[in-house]
Amino acid sequence: MTREFALFERVSYHYESMPDLLLQDLSVSFPSGWTGIVGANGAGKTTVLKLACGLLDPVKGHIRSPGYALCCAQRTDHLPVLLPSLIEQEDAFACRLKGQLGIESDWASRWDSLSPGERKRAQIAVAIWQKPDVLALDEPTNHIDSDARKMLISALFEYRGVGLLVSHDRELLDGLCRRNRGSESQFPERNSWRIITCTCK
Repeated sequence: MTREFALFERVSYHYESMPDLLLQDLSVSFPSGWTGIVGANGAGKTTVLKLACGLLDPVKGHIRSPGYALCCAQRTDHLPVLLPSLIEQEDAFACRLKGQLGIESDWASRWDSLSPGERKRAQIAVAIWQKPDVLALDEPTNHIDSDARKMLISALFEYRGVGLLVSHDRELLDGLCRRNRGSESQFPERNSWRIITCTCK
């Protein structure tokens, strides 16, 4: 895969309910491989994911994406639209992905009875299956057990696009991200943050 970047150029953003900018003049590049975005709650981490995936528009500045972007939200209340299609697929990539994440053939028909971990594995399997150029994950290991965490790390480690990861899960961050290149100056002073990245093998 060609080494791609998602690029923020002097990006600012605020919500109408907030008197101050949440992000101000943020300039950062996200390379291929996984980038962990860590910091206090309310620092704007999820907002960065949504901006990177085109779900929000900056009030100032520019965002450049290498192509198709997907964001996996924390909540998994609703059945992923493409889960039935993934389950039906029999090509090598789909079968390997379903095997890695333990996706069962009846999950689409009994979504409401699945555990939080099963729903999260299905959500991420559908996202990876679409082969997005940018994949953003918001706290993917909340409310899941250790076995599900290991499955997620195994599947996500093989992703070779631009991966953005918001998480407080040190095991997940250590499994996917290797090198700290952080700064506390790119968010407002009251909302410190760090970036942790890794280089694709």
